[in-house]
Amino acid sequence: MDERATLRSHLDRPVQDAPNGPAVAAVIEAIAAASIHLSDLIACGPLAGITGRHSGVNPDGDLQKDIDVAADAMMRRALRATPVAAILSEESELPEMLDAQAPLCVAIDPLDGSANLENNISVGTIFSIRPRGNDILSTFFEPGTAQCAAGFIVYGPQTTLVLALGAHVDIFILDRRAGEFVL
Repeated sequence: MDERATLRSHLDRPVQDAPNGPAVAAVIEAIAAASIHLSDLIACGPLAGITGRHSGVNPDGDLQKDIDVAADAMMRRALRATPVAAILSEESELPEMLDAQAPLCVAIDPLDGSANLENNISVGTIFSIRPRGNDILSTFFEPGTAQCAAGFIVYGPQTTLVLALGAHVDIFILDRRAGEFVL
């Protein structure tokens, strides 16, 4: 049988030798793990207590739904266990400072397009992993070329993780039976 590479085994190879490689791998794995739970929550919707009701307005002026708030909480919880100095989420106005000595910062939109859920249209998570600068806030304004990694996760008929890391872009699909992403 053809053995496909998992996200974890894929990250063990090229990332470990890169600057902040193990830290970047830990952040990617945390986001991927949270996205598996978010995928389940999206699929269950009302059965999991998600009503689609508006619960506020985010800093960009978009109406927040309960699923936006839940997605933000899931991603933040996952990232708090990683070497991240700060998280900047679309769902809050200012970065959440975690560990000022950690080597990375993460910018994330935990659930982009939540209004599409009413029509059963795909939604996603968008993220950027950046090296922490001397001034944490300015880290988030560096050009995209400063990123360590970036990606997006699409929640639809299948859950797909597209990851830009180094000079490569790879696509992983969630194997729901195994509970992990495969290349």
